[in-house]
Amino acid sequence: MTIQDVAAYLRMSQQTIYRMAQQGRIPALKVQNRWRFRRSDIESWLTPEDDGASRRILVVDDDPAVAGLFARVLQSDGYQVTVALTGQVAIQKAERQSFGLIYIDLLLPDISGPETLKAIREIDDTAKVVVITGNVESNLLQEILELGSFMVLVKPFGADEIIETTKMFA
Repeated sequence: MTIQDVAAYLRMSQQTIYRMAQQGRIPALKVQNRWRFRRSDIESWLTPEDDGASRRILVVDDDPAVAGLFARVLQSDGYQVTVALTGQVAIQKAERQSFGLIYIDLLLPDISGPETLKAIREIDDTAKVVVITGNVESNLLQEILELGSFMVLVKPFGADEIIETTKMFA
């Protein structure tokens, strides 16, 4: 695209586009003393930066039925759901991708929920956390709440509670 094309596309003056290109404020290439623009670069530039983390949810629960319920309910509502059945797998997934919300069970087969969350927090401390448990009297619950989780979702729960909780945090 030329300066004229971009100016028409963005409904701005050619002079403004030229100045922005000179100042590096718009994606452009200089080819033989003329500014050139790729439509895909301009469209990306117009889109606010968001890596999508707010729509990504990590569910850490060793019960495949519970993890599957979360996945079905949240994916049908447009969220990207990643499931981890162990603490180690959850940590590995957190190393590869950021999540806007983490649902984490207290009792996991390899390492506890609090230990898993501590490791994830060292990788990324921005995600919101909801603890899922069937035992609100557990010492592990107190331990994980000290790490800064915001809510506890008590088992058993249904699809409506999952959606309601997610919308509060994601």
